[in-house]
Amino acid sequence: MVNYQISDFIARINIARKTRTKTILVTSTKVNLKLLVIFEELGIITGYHILDDKTEVIMKYYQGRSVIINLTVLSKPSRRIYVSLLGLHKFKEKYSSDIMILSTSKGIMLDIECIKKKRSGLLLLRISL
Repeated sequence: MVNYQISDFIARINIARKTRTKTILVTSTKVNLKLLVIFEELGIITGYHILDDKTEVIMKYYQGRSVIINLTVLSKPSRRIYVSLLGLHKFKEKYSSDIMILSTSKGIMLDIECIKKKRSGLLLLRISL
């Protein structure tokens, strides 16, 4: 049993990225499925197939290299990072080329959507492309 599903999910993607694995299996949770939808929209993964209790993720590579440079979990159960709109702008200044994913009261959103809709929330991930 895994304590924190998001960290397990991201760790599996990072290992697959480093070993150039074509497909991986992850647990099917609501958060993981929402993250997979976002990843597919961003073009980070090729696609995914939902099986019974697992989801098969098809990784994306360009010229033999992974599209993702780095995928980092920011908030953990022991250390939650909540940001206001001003704090989100500061994070964007510090990591200008990265994409942040936040969990808000209206669901999981990209940093750009949060700025447009003026939402704050829990920082989940940072993606370097």
